[in-house]
Amino acid sequence: MAEMQIKPITMNFGPQHPAAHGVLRLVLEMDGEVIERADPHIGLLHRGTEKLIEHKTYLQALPYFDRLDYVSPMNQEH
Repeated sequence: MAEMQIKPITMNFGPQHPAAHGVLRLVLEMDGEVIERADPHIGLLHRGTEKLIEHKTYLQALPYFDRLDYVSPMNQEH
């Protein structure tokens, strides 16, 4: 009996996944349940904040800083 060929599956694990927290996207190439290759795409938290803050003073920009990393916003307030 002929063996069945299983093609690798490409799967996106990223920004919408609850375990990823929005700052990382992985493009996974999988052979069954085994990850054969992972291509990380970092920096997905960028929302054009630099452009928004360009024409503001430091005090006007303070509310943006704690939203840059929404996983740990209190670390930005010191």
